[in-house]
Amino acid sequence: MDTLKHLNFNEQIELLISRNMDIKDKEDAVNVLKHINYYKFKEFAEPFCSKENDNLNYRNIDFKFIVSRYYNDKNLRMNLLHAIEMIEVSVKTNLAFELGKGTLGAYGYLDFKNWSNREEYCKHYLADKSNSFKEKIFKYIKKGNYVEINRKLKESGEKYPPVWLTINILTFGDLVKLLELLSNKKMRSLLKNYGNITKDEFISWMKCLNLVRNMCAHNSNIIDLKLKTKPKIHSNWERFLFEKDGKIFANRLAVVLCIIDKFIEEIDSNYNFNSIKTSIDSITSKVDEYSKMLGFKNYSVINEMYKGKTKRKRHKKVQGSIDKVIKYE
Repeated sequence: MDTLKHLNFNEQIELLISRNMDIKDKEDAVNVLKHINYYKFKEFAEPFCSKENDNLNYRNIDFKFIVSRYYNDKNLRMNLLHAIEMIEVSVKTNLAFELGKGTLGAYGYLDFKNWSNREEYCKHYLADKSNSFKEKIFKYIKKGNYVEINRKLKESGEKYPPVWLTINILTFGDLVKLLELLSNKKMRSLLKNYGNITKDEFISWMKCLNLVRNMCAHNSNIIDLKLKTKPKIHSNWERFLFEKDGKIFANRLAVVLCIIDKFIEEIDSNYNFNSIKTSIDSITSKVDEYSKMLGFKNYSVINEMYKGKTKRKRHKKVQGSIDKVIKYE
């Protein structure tokens, strides 16, 4: 039998107080819970909660502190989405360039065996993936309102758009799946745009960013992130990440921030990280204890990571790989 009781907002506040949460202004707290779901609020209090004889104990944590964690998380998610979108657009641009150059042309991408790693994937598997991909593209076009794509289809008489248009309607998840299939030669060419990284690192990081991007877009708690699948760690990151008993913790937000920093520095060396750094400072209160909760070694390494990156000029135009696609319009 369901023993859960529907509580009004005042009763929710009283429940938190009974669990030793410090609430000085009940009226203000009620107004907060009218707009932030009780269980969403509870998520952000979880790291400070202990369980004693099956009873929750918030150990006199300040209600307003938890509210600030919620809003700081929200601000950080918006800033991370901005950075991840830049990475997504860059990788899509460079992948489209690889899939459209040479003899492949505008439509060679539709036959996966033309550009996939045939040493790793058999022709039957690639044929199946190719057919599924074309079905997906057809559905996307049918459901969406893509003016440029519809114009191109009408002009060409083709069923599918050229690769440089198709790439833009793919989800981040679709993008990752294509990257996993990419031939070694094309992967090496693509990776030249992102510094000294390996294929395994690249795929691992893109999968991680896909997860984080979805979490950010769907109002999930990002500051208390604990990744089930740990991404590959670049050798330069060990000095930033929390370590205990010789073990590096690579499943917290810190490693995500390292990934984003690595990509963005290669895409736009003038990118201003001030918004991200300001959010992190608010979350950590610039103290080691809260910095470690994010997966950093201490607060000083956060300053080291973003040194010289928070006072750059904004909105600097970045041509780079974007120029590669213009000639195909």
